[in-house]
Amino acid sequence: MRLRPGFYNTLYRFNLAPWDKEVRPQLTELVESGRLTPTELPRALDLGCGTGAEAVYLARQGFGPVVGVDFSPVALRRARARAKAAGVADRCTFTEADITAGPIPGLADSYDLICDFGALNDTEGEQRQAVARAIHRLSRPGGRVLLWCFQGDKSALKGGAKMAPMIAPSEEKELFGDAFDLEYLPTRPRTVMLLMTRR
Repeated sequence: MRLRPGFYNTLYRFNLAPWDKEVRPQLTELVESGRLTPTELPRALDLGCGTGAEAVYLARQGFGPVVGVDFSPVALRRARARAKAAGVADRCTFTEADITAGPIPGLADSYDLICDFGALNDTEGEQRQAVARAIHRLSRPGGRVLLWCFQGDKSALKGGAKMAPMIAPSEEKELFGDAFDLEYLPTRPRTVMLLMTRR
């Protein structure tokens, strides 16, 4: 599978992206419970930020600087408008880039908090390895990564379900277990939500 910006541009242009509805509840719960705080984890990065809901939420909660990265210019225009409307454009920046294509110009060397709600999920093979490498490279020791993916055994699925992007059972351990402590958060069936701490 090869990610195609044009496909995502169309979804965002016509408000058809099913994931682009609200801030992920796991993120709000972690922030509101005090498990993720701007004092401890000020510098935040949202990989595959879409229209910026999570990035703007974090900035409104006092995190910053907050950087969102996406390869859809349509989504990023909306993200910038969202940040301006929320009064946090001074703490939010949005960068157009393909995170599977290597280091992203303009990013800091490391971040305290990284969110990925589907960027890793929407890749396969070398692209997925590239996203995992970016997460390793951009996270500081002691930093946190909040990661969401669909998860399942494609060999056990039928029909169109086999075409859906997802990670295999335990693939997250292969990708991140060498450098992160993995905490599994409650989420709906056939998905995985991880709060990972960089060792």
